[in-house]
Amino acid sequence: MPIHARLAVAVRAKLARARTHATGLAHTVRRSLTDGIVCGFRTIVAVLAALTALLYVSGCPAPAPPANGSISVTWSIQSLGGLPVTCEQVGAHSAALRLRNRSTSAIIATAFPCANSPGTAPIAPGSYDVSFLLNDSSGVVLGTGSDQAGVSIASGRLTQLAPVIFTFGALPKITVALKLATGATTNCRPASSGGAGITGNTIVLARTDDGCAPVVFTRQRGAEQSGTYQVNCSSPEIAPCIEKDETLTTQLQLGSYTLRARGKIGGVDCWMRDDTIEVRSGSSVARTLGLMRTGGAGCPP
Repeated sequence: MPIHARLAVAVRAKLARARTHATGLAHTVRRSLTDGIVCGFRTIVAVLAALTALLYVSGCPAPAPPANGSISVTWSIQSLGGLPVTCEQVGAHSAALRLRNRSTSAIIATAFPCANSPGTAPIAPGSYDVSFLLNDSSGVVLGTGSDQAGVSIASGRLTQLAPVIFTFGALPKITVALKLATGATTNCRPASSGGAGITGNTIVLARTDDGCAPVVFTRQRGAEQSGTYQVNCSSPEIAPCIEKDETLTTQLQLGSYTLRARGKIGGVDCWMRDDTIEVRSGSSVARTLGLMRTGGAGCPP
């Protein structure tokens, strides 16, 4: 081969090797750059994640909800004629409030003991429609008050509701059946015949918190009515002796009563019993009251 031909082949080979080397170098440079970018991106992501975790663990708490406001309300109970009535008289246990949030329709319920007017309770801020219920101890609704609409409760402030009046027509009454008994065989026979020797009885009945209860007792032996007894606290009626098998029946409004029964021999109180009678809703009252000897002057031993 001529020398100029061999020279051309050598030049072409060197050029090919140079191109190959340049291509490899360019690939290496591109890969290094790409890996650096990827590595840098991953490093940034890791740093952001660490910062997020640090913020979550040690700082930036969620905003606190607004502080509660509060409401206060007074209530009373009255008859249709406008006369005041006690919680005890109607058997009321609690005054309950039902608040409906105008924005969310969520219901908040709270209650106060009936006798503890006024009552105050914390309530979340908002605008509410408020209804009022008077309940007995079993949760039965005895009465309602007028609703109050659009009541605004503000954070940290006390809102005074309008006074609430629960009105009752006929007050509930419960049947009360009483018996008077002595330790003797009978109440009315003389001591010589084994009886207590009582010749007459008096009964005084008064509300524990509201004075005399001038009711009429029906006297009954078995199915036969044997008369009546009218309670008069200032001047008690002296009734013919009430025997052990007689029942004294009347109707009493709910409440607590004090009863004072006396058994007379002649004009002297020789037998007595003072007791408390609790009249509650839902059930009648049946009691036997045991009379005790007084040992007073003029009374047989």
